[in-house]
Amino acid sequence: MNKRILILAGGMSSRMKKAVENLALDPKLVDQANTLTKGMISVGTAGQSLIDYQLMNAVEAGFTEALLLLHPEDSLTQAYYESNAFPGLSIRFARQYIAADRQKPAGTADAVLQALQQTPEWQQGRLVICNSDNLYSTRALELLWNNPYPNALISYDRNALLFPAERIQAFALIRTNAEGLLLDIHEKPSEAEVEAARQQTGRVGVSMNLFALEAQRLMPCLEATPFHPVRNEKELPTAVNLLAQLTSVYTLPLSENVPDLTNKEDIATVQQYLREKYSSLDPTQL
Repeated sequence: MNKRILILAGGMSSRMKKAVENLALDPKLVDQANTLTKGMISVGTAGQSLIDYQLMNAVEAGFTEALLLLHPEDSLTQAYYESNAFPGLSIRFARQYIAADRQKPAGTADAVLQALQQTPEWQQGRLVICNSDNLYSTRALELLWNNPYPNALISYDRNALLFPAERIQAFALIRTNAEGLLLDIHEKPSEAEVEAARQQTGRVGVSMNLFALEAQRLMPCLEATPFHPVRNEKELPTAVNLLAQLTSVYTLPLSENVPDLTNKEDIATVQQYLREKYSSLDPTQL
């Protein structure tokens, strides 16, 4: 079976583009944050992007095919990766086109659906799906792909995530049964709901949107995903919740941090993480 990873990089990054006063950041990075998709900001020690590091981790985890889902107006990312190969990894591209009656993309479930519709050979078999503005470790990718369940997601230990408390509290809660099978991914949980999960499992697992799923089973769920009543987007966790009602979706506990690029304040934090964790590695040498 081909080891495939779909990286979602088609969002508008509105929070990243917000102006921030008194931010000690290289003007070049500020300009990139205002103009590029988040995963292409030059956060690495030699100017590498977060997508560079994610593709490097994918290669180390044995993946052979990558599909980048891009915004239709992104004129940089595809050209960059067509000119910068990762040995052993075939990179393809899809676009998240925007309906005429919308101003922005229709959400992550729509992104995955469009990517699969544009790449018919990916509509069979398994694939890993992840964000482009997070960095998932080789360990997480290997754990996810090699688990015995065809449909699964990483359940990150909330206590291991190095974010401000108010940000962590907003992360979607993963609720499971006694066997570790997904009941639902529950967004913006109350403290009572968090405590109930802790009492049941001895830990609080949250989703950082890292999934391994069967494309053929997932696609009908993507098509059936409704628009969120507030955000007016079709969201991938909703599609996964629908899938969990039809078949077993296993949750894999993992205790480690996941770097995240949501706003400009995150850039320095991610740079520090990369200096510490990848000091002896150079993605440009892959």
